[in-house]
Amino acid sequence: MTHPTLRSTLLRAAACTALLAPVGFVAAEPASAATNSQMQKDVITLVNAQRKKVGCAPLRTSTALRNAAILHSIDMRTKNYFSHTSKDGRSPWDRIRAQNYAYGSAENIAAGQRTAKAVVDAWMKSTGHRKNILNCANKAVGVGVSKGSGTYYIYWTQDFGTR
Repeated sequence: MTHPTLRSTLLRAAACTALLAPVGFVAAEPASAATNSQMQKDVITLVNAQRKKVGCAPLRTSTALRNAAILHSIDMRTKNYFSHTSKDGRSPWDRIRAQNYAYGSAENIAAGQRTAKAVVDAWMKSTGHRKNILNCANKAVGVGVSKGSGTYYIYWTQDFGTR
């Protein structure tokens, strides 16, 4: 059995280093960057904290409302618009019913806020959005966020329901 020569050992080490080095330099999102799912959960937590202050019960998460909200956020971002009315003319109620939820009651949208706290703060400073959040008749919520291309980079939708 022969031992590898110093030269072949160094060549193998250099080759391994060359293959591995670029991996260490790949830019990644900072560890603090939240996923869309985490941002959606954070919005609900922050909204429920606001509701508690005025004596409202916490909102429960509805999968149907969440799906309607996510799809609307994606649609606004990918088609580069900002409106409660979709480019195809659908209203929030149309989109919510399309997810088999018959009790839609309100919708908040926002764009450009980079964190859950920033979007909830913006909604709480707006009379209409604040009213939707603090309406104790609302019992369920779904939040959607979509990040990427588009004028505002990040688009938010919050759909509410009464059951």
